[in-house]
Amino acid sequence: MIFNKKEAPNDTNYTSHNNTLMLKMVTSYSIFLLIILVLFIFLYRSTINNARDSYDQQNETTLISNAELFESDLNIMEVYCRQLLQNDTFRKVMNYHNTYYPFTEMGNELQNSLATNVYAEALLPLKESFVYFPETDYVLNPTYFISAKRFYNWIQKYSSTEKELWHSYMTEPEYKNRFLPMDQFMPNYSEKYYMYIIDLNDLYYMDANAKVCFIFEQDKMADLFDCVQMDGDNFLVVTAEDDSTVLTINTPDSISAEMLDSLDFNKGYAQIRLNGQTFTLGKYTSDNTNYSYYFSFPPYKATGGLGGTQLFFILLAMSALVIGGSLVYYFSRRNVQPIIELGQELQTAVEVQKNLQEVVDSQRPIICTSYVRQLLSGTATSEDEVAYMENYLGITASSYYNVLYIVYYNNFGDNVENALPGGVESVEELEKIIESALENFFGTPLFYFSPSDRTYSVLLHCSEEEGKDLILKINNCILRLHDYLLDTYDIWLFAGIGRNTDSLMNVWECYQQASEAVSYTTKNYIFFPYEFIKKDSNVFYYPPEISTKLIHFISTGNTPQVLEMFNLIHQENIEERTLPVNLLKYLLSDIRNTLLKARFELPQDADPEAVKVLDERFNEHLTFKLCEDLALSLCNLFGNKEDDNTLSSTIEKYIKDNYKDPSLGLNKISDEFQISESYFSHMFKEKTGVNFSTYLENIRMAEAARLIQETDISLNELYIAVGYNNSNTFRRAFKKVYGVTPSAMREK
Repeated sequence: MIFNKKEAPNDTNYTSHNNTLMLKMVTSYSIFLLIILVLFIFLYRSTINNARDSYDQQNETTLISNAELFESDLNIMEVYCRQLLQNDTFRKVMNYHNTYYPFTEMGNELQNSLATNVYAEALLPLKESFVYFPETDYVLNPTYFISAKRFYNWIQKYSSTEKELWHSYMTEPEYKNRFLPMDQFMPNYSEKYYMYIIDLNDLYYMDANAKVCFIFEQDKMADLFDCVQMDGDNFLVVTAEDDSTVLTINTPDSISAEMLDSLDFNKGYAQIRLNGQTFTLGKYTSDNTNYSYYFSFPPYKATGGLGGTQLFFILLAMSALVIGGSLVYYFSRRNVQPIIELGQELQTAVEVQKNLQEVVDSQRPIICTSYVRQLLSGTATSEDEVAYMENYLGITASSYYNVLYIVYYNNFGDNVENALPGGVESVEELEKIIESALENFFGTPLFYFSPSDRTYSVLLHCSEEEGKDLILKINNCILRLHDYLLDTYDIWLFAGIGRNTDSLMNVWECYQQASEAVSYTTKNYIFFPYEFIKKDSNVFYYPPEISTKLIHFISTGNTPQVLEMFNLIHQENIEERTLPVNLLKYLLSDIRNTLLKARFELPQDADPEAVKVLDERFNEHLTFKLCEDLALSLCNLFGNKEDDNTLSSTIEKYIKDNYKDPSLGLNKISDEFQISESYFSHMFKEKTGVNFSTYLENIRMAEAARLIQETDISLNELYIAVGYNNSNTFRRAFKKVYGVTPSAMREK
């Protein structure tokens, strides 16, 4: 059991704990009283402190707001860079090592694309932006595609003496992701500018030989930080996690990142003195980028005093302190005991809740995998059960569902089952590699299970809008995943996908289609949608898996799924293949054989008249409609057993017949009735009003009481007779229900 109550502490520790709590209560009351008196005496100081705190908080809030806006612009720049990397032509141009044909033509085409398409960088307060290609020493933006030399000398007309510095900015890694002043390039300009460089190689999983440079006006950057506008002497410094300087605004030369990092901000602010002037500094560290923002603001100034009333307040405080201390001691002794008891109960409740949450968290991955397996195999018995699974998995907002069936090999054509890629020491490690790659490329949470060795079935879900191009997105994702596994571990991956469905109840069809589609994959076609399969009119569609599922749906009385199954068979064979008459007869004959198997599994208590009519119909002329009617009739016979009107009543009867079995539990019942443990617990409590364990315990305790009162059974054997395998557990349960031990009940 996970709910084990802790042993009561011994008397010495218990008394010590109570005395300690008493002391703490007296101390806390006294401190509280003292604080009230002190605050009352020094009320004017409290007012000043509140005003100062409000002032500091206002400055801090302004800084945080400005920092978030600043980092939002940084994110927009990164989004723009990622948009560039999605352009196939751009990726080709950036990896050219020379300017031979067709480099220039592709660059001009790319320039036109940048000029006509709308990119994220349009949202930024930019003067301009451009892309620098180090391999070819070319510059690209929506207006031109020229060499860096012409760009520097003719277009920008920068200072000729600083060209080497500009080239260092473009190529050296130490200058990236920093706002670099451009005063030395434009000494005669009235406006001041910053240059911010992003290395695309940091954003792309393959080589990306390009740098994106953004040019900002310093005034517009200062506008992002309202704090700089408050006073001409104020300044702002932004530093990275490694203490490198990212941005400076109005910052004196004597200020350095190392000096700022050494300041003590424990009070929420720090003070420094520069050139005879005192600056108050605030600090904010971003959780998103780990950037530290240092901002100076004028110190708060206020004057005031208590005047002649200060002495009166002190005398009043001393008197109140003596009287209040006596009252504190009296009420502390009186009220400490209920608090001690409440604390013990609260501690027990917290421990129970913590243990329960740990158990639930540890079981969730297993439960999710079990639900996915049931959904894809079609063993879910009702719409209510599917809705419960859907809610548990958190996919209730989805409009479309599909299944991706994945098969992987160590390398293409490898038939050695136990062979492992280089560096992989076990099959378990290989499976973790595949599962980790799936989650990295498809995102989390990802719902999947492994039907067999080297295979994974992934349940896909998406909105109506996403469902329109789901196949294309999955294709791109599979290609990238395949390339990653092949390059890193020499593993080949193949995948098939079924048709979209809008019903989670019918997602087993997608699973069946995906498992068939993967059979059509080859080395040149590693991803194959089911829709691309050319249906052969010379072969009918009725695989063994469909036959097995049909028998299962019939035997569980699942009429909606039986109808869906016949819709699938009709679509595959008559609508898409247009089978000739002779093959249609073979198909109907196979379906009839499946229905005969289900017929001979009917329970013995089935309605004999209905069975007789059913048997006569098996001899009628065979048509698709007849097969469907026979299946529905069988479904009704299975779904209407005498004395078993509901699944709940059937399980109750099963428990009453098998309560003596010590292994009777949630897992055994879920296996017996082919339902999930979570769904069974939810359904059973809803129908009976109590949970399963309480219901089973009540039956066993009632039988134990009957045996004690009506038979002479030995008390040493009693616990075995009612399904317990531990006498101590039985005695505790018995006393909890009846308030006495079994021996005491017998003596009465």
